[in-house]
Amino acid sequence: MENDEKITRRFMPDVLRRYRDNAGLSQQELADSIGVSKGFISALEGGRSVPNLDRLVQIADALQVSPGELANAMLEDAAKELGKKIHVNKNK
Repeated sequence: MENDEKITRRFMPDVLRRYRDNAGLSQQELADSIGVSKGFISALEGGRSVPNLDRLVQIADALQVSPGELANAMLEDAAKELGKKIHVNKNK
């Protein structure tokens, strides 16, 4: 993959929504737990914004997963859609 931000911008919305739903959190609840606006979470889920690493760590913590799990989920989705093999380290 040539540009990690392109992967993040394309695949973060679905991954974030899926993990947030699995955690049973609304956008507002996730936003409150990491100290951002609901609009920021909406922008992430809409692909209009991408989180920096610090924010990704906060999001993962709020969702009770590792940042690597979120990153791996994005890479797995990218591999499925793009039909390419992407090495994903399953060791957590």
